[in-house]
Amino acid sequence: MKNKNTDDLEFSTILGQASDEHSIDKNYVVQSSTFRLTFSFINLYALILIVLFFIVKGNLVEGINNNFLDTGFLSVLNTRAILLFILLISLNITAYFNSGFKYVCLIMLVYMLNSAIDNAVLFSGFMHLTDRPYFSAFSVTRPLFIIALFWVFIIHKDKKKSIKKV
Repeated sequence: MKNKNTDDLEFSTILGQASDEHSIDKNYVVQSSTFRLTFSFINLYALILIVLFFIVKGNLVEGINNNFLDTGFLSVLNTRAILLFILLISLNITAYFNSGFKYVCLIMLVYMLNSAIDNAVLFSGFMHLTDRPYFSAFSVTRPLFIIALFWVFIIHKDKKKSIKKV
């Protein structure tokens, strides 16, 4: 049923108060443009690395020596690609909700450092830069990715704690 005694002024007052109360988010933090640009670079770099791995894994790229994939390196790369993808998803979710971003970024930073050391120490004997030019480009630029992760970790702004007044 419609109440004929309510007029447009009452409706606009009710709707105006309700929309103002729900639209103001006091915990919203605007990240800097440097953060957004560096975060976009991290996402692009990781996604290109993952796609490149699956292209090489499926033998869709000609002209590289696939013998290094037969030596057990394929299973290690497969696990790392899946783990990097899961960490990238977690990093994006925590950046969106602005909760726990620094923890996931620190975990991803440690993971990438470990992966770089593993590639340099464990697999350096049977891998050469000319055997795998596509992966070599990412191995050489991995320090740039680690620096970008560290920089995003430093310049990220957390939620400000709102203190309720009693």
